[in-house]
Amino acid sequence: MPTMALPEFIRTNIEVIVSKWEAFAKTIPGARHMDTVELKDHAKGILLTIAADLDHPQTSLEQAEKSKGNAADASTQTQATVHGNDRLSAGFSINEALSEFRALRASVMQLWGDSFLTTPRAVSDEGTRFNEAIDQALSESLERYSRLFDALLSSSPDLNFIMDTRGRLVYANKTTVGLFNKPLEEMVGKSFIELDLPNAVDLQQKLQGVIDTRVSQSGEMSFSPTAEDKAIFEFIFEPVCNESGYLDAIAATARNVTQRKATEEEAMRSANYDFLTGLPNRSYFLNYLDKDVKRAARSGLSIALLFIDLDGFKNVNDRQGHDAGDQLLQQVAQRIGRCVRGTDTVARLGGDEFTVIITDVNKVLHVEILVQEMLVALATPFSILGKDVQISASIGITLFPQDASTPEDLLRNADQAMYAAKNAGKSCFSYFTVAMRDAAWARLKVIDELRRAIPCNELAVYYQPIVALSDEKIVKAEALLRWHHPNSGLLLAHDFIGLAEETGLIGEIGEWVLNDAMHCAKEWSTLLGRPFQISVNKSSAELMSKVPMKDWDTRLTALALPGNSLSVEITEGALTNESSNVREKLDYLRTAGVQLSIDDFGTGCSSMLSLKKLNVDFLKIDMSFVHELATSRDCRSIAEMIIVMAHKLGLKVIAEGVETVEQRDWLKEAKCDYAQGYFFSAPVSSQALGALLKAGKMLPAMLT
Repeated sequence: MPTMALPEFIRTNIEVIVSKWEAFAKTIPGARHMDTVELKDHAKGILLTIAADLDHPQTSLEQAEKSKGNAADASTQTQATVHGNDRLSAGFSINEALSEFRALRASVMQLWGDSFLTTPRAVSDEGTRFNEAIDQALSESLERYSRLFDALLSSSPDLNFIMDTRGRLVYANKTTVGLFNKPLEEMVGKSFIELDLPNAVDLQQKLQGVIDTRVSQSGEMSFSPTAEDKAIFEFIFEPVCNESGYLDAIAATARNVTQRKATEEEAMRSANYDFLTGLPNRSYFLNYLDKDVKRAARSGLSIALLFIDLDGFKNVNDRQGHDAGDQLLQQVAQRIGRCVRGTDTVARLGGDEFTVIITDVNKVLHVEILVQEMLVALATPFSILGKDVQISASIGITLFPQDASTPEDLLRNADQAMYAAKNAGKSCFSYFTVAMRDAAWARLKVIDELRRAIPCNELAVYYQPIVALSDEKIVKAEALLRWHHPNSGLLLAHDFIGLAEETGLIGEIGEWVLNDAMHCAKEWSTLLGRPFQISVNKSSAELMSKVPMKDWDTRLTALALPGNSLSVEITEGALTNESSNVREKLDYLRTAGVQLSIDDFGTGCSSMLSLKKLNVDFLKIDMSFVHELATSRDCRSIAEMIIVMAHKLGLKVIAEGVETVEQRDWLKEAKCDYAQGYFFSAPVSSQALGALLKAGKMLPAMLT
């Protein structure tokens, strides 16, 4: 029998116990740098606390709770708690903290056991209570580890949870518990399937993969806490193995990526779909076409590619505004979509251009039926902003593999066929032919040559005199563009000006013509001692362009020229155009003092109100009426009406295309103010017109 009870034994032999314990404690990596006194003080404090606890009897319930580590008063900080805090601050791992307590337990039990010969029941009971007290101290010491571990994981917005090797939940942080909206106690011990996750089977399989292979697994899972909300999570399952390589648990982390996925999806839509119509855009369409071509090559079936360009869309966009144009494009996309099958692809290339890929074509006749249906649908009036809008479409058709074998060539072919349909009268379709391809290559060659025409000094401005019919003296001239083509000779403006407008070269060419006209106006005004006006033509494309007029007033001032040294000729279509760009440019010209002339008058639909609103100065009777003056009563009536109306409005009239004495005489009798044409002079070089003005006489008719 021992001479003393365990509490007294601990207090009496505490130095010996702590010294024996210290030898082991110093082998712990985290304790090697700690002060010896500090190590002993913590151990003594714990032992004395346990001894004091053993002095007091305890109930069976207290004994059971203490063995579970649940007997401490949460409102006080015990010696073991202090020990745990210090060890955590010193960088001890949980295993190292546990090792300290194991060594302390072993030291006490060994020394106490050596102090007596037998182990009666009383001694056994005291040993049991001592072990329970150590368990309680362990729980208290590690309580901060557990609390901080949980706080760390719960401070994250991510889901953090631990599964055991049977695939059942062991731990979940607050974010995970909050997502499931049920107490942690109800979740612990359950599998993914029992937790009723929507991806439960797949998640359980991935978890089993970690258990079987000790290799991490990752993926995505969806979770819908409510019927309205749906969250997407990216997860990773990581194996947790002990030093021997055996699997202890699986640690899991899942991050909510719902917003990121939505952003990525929106970015993908922006990159691949047209924001206005929701149709695939050009890049995504080419991807579709490439895949369909490869599939058709394997299947042996044909593909039809349609290229659709709207006729009259620009008029709607310019006259009624961009909102009307956008609505029209949206309705066009819907009508085209209703004409095709679900397996076909409709795309918007940009502007008013659409394409359709028709797959699995067995008979070309079926394509024609579909295209005819599409033409009818697009020619039916649209309701735009409360108004009926009428347009049509020109459609080009090319076939794979008959016409081409690559997506790029197919698109080029369909584009060329569309232009052929447009040139044929619009609101119709055209198949691609080899002749179209050859014509397209020739057209591209001319465009390339035109780009080099200005730097190579191939362009020239010719001037056609305008005479006053009262005395047939030259009072004005019209600037007309010519191209001295190295192979084709002298080309008139109508041979290439359309290409210049399509390619955007019209702006550069127009500036070059204007510069030449201004300097000639200066030279001839000085020669004559009075202002000499030169008319320059401005196309609708130039006027509708967003590029502003470049300092006409400043340049006129620099040359000491009055604004009326220049007259700008526009068509009736430009006059009635409601585009803000057109209005701003015309207003600017009027402010600069430049006069305004309406070319080809009588062939359009301009009104007297438009003429007065823009303060027009001249009307030019279209040459188609002038040519028929001698033979057509209607043409004479129209010409006479134009002259009378113009004079009533205070405008001057110019007749163009005068070629005969009879035409000149009739115009004189009808009180027309001015005339130009080959009867008086063909367009001539600036040097020739300068010499003519200096001589004060006309060149012979038809002389170049």
